[in-house]
Amino acid sequence: MNVLITGASGQLSSYLFEEMASRHEAWGVDIRQPEFTSALGKVTIADIRDPEEMLRACKGADAVIHTAAQVSVQRSTEDPAFDVETNVLGTVRTLKAAKDAGVSKFVFISSAAVYGNPHYIPVDEDHPVAPLSIYGSSKLSAEHFVQAFGSSYGLRWVIIRPFNFYSPRADPKSPYSGVITKFTQNAIAGLPLRIEGDGSQTRDFLHAADVARLVRLSMESDNSGMVLNGGSGQATSIMDLAEVIKKVCPGEVRVEHIAPRTADIKNSVAKVQRAKEMVGFSTRISLEEGLKAFFRT
Repeated sequence: MNVLITGASGQLSSYLFEEMASRHEAWGVDIRQPEFTSALGKVTIADIRDPEEMLRACKGADAVIHTAAQVSVQRSTEDPAFDVETNVLGTVRTLKAAKDAGVSKFVFISSAAVYGNPHYIPVDEDHPVAPLSIYGSSKLSAEHFVQAFGSSYGLRWVIIRPFNFYSPRADPKSPYSGVITKFTQNAIAGLPLRIEGDGSQTRDFLHAADVARLVRLSMESDNSGMVLNGGSGQATSIMDLAEVIKKVCPGEVRVEHIAPRTADIKNSVAKVQRAKEMVGFSTRISLEEGLKAFFRT
């Protein structure tokens, strides 16, 4: 298959290019050039909000994997309009370009943020959607447009809702980096791991390479019109995460408790049975193995 990847300079896309290698012909677009070797030479500078640029990018593609997004909850609160322009309008422009270019399948990378506070655990794909943030709301709105393009134009689609994915390729300089990136960078620098509250809150961590494999399997599957959680199905408390980092870090690791974050989700873990049944997905990289890569020299 010929595959267009949007947001091609991101950490997830770097693994997507590796997943596509030897299987499919992939190219990408982004507003900046990638740093990762797997994507070098395959990425064109383009803005997903520009209809003409996206139509050119989509020409010749059999499938589009749409990862491009504004992903910071904090920034979405500070500038909601930018979230709408990027995550909603950008998705609509990409969908329209894909339709006009004759793309047969559209894989949209959404977010578990669409669920909001879980009503029950584990969270399945039929869980009520009630996002707490502007970011989550923009992702849910984009999902609705993906589904509408399916019903209105016959575009085959899959929506992936990743939970907390991570990798050493996440930008450690970003103020919006996730807890694993923050903890591992602090451990490497000899700084304490700062745990908000008592650390009993749980998350579902999945390596970005596993997310990329789920995306590829979904793209290749004959099934479409499905929403799939991207998770490990394992709940890990923040304290347990700190303990694993202590185990794999070659140096001494200290822990420091700070005030809990207001309105923080207490527990989150995905039910992943549907991904297993529909596309044959299972996790390959354990949390411990994934964390070891942060400390390799």
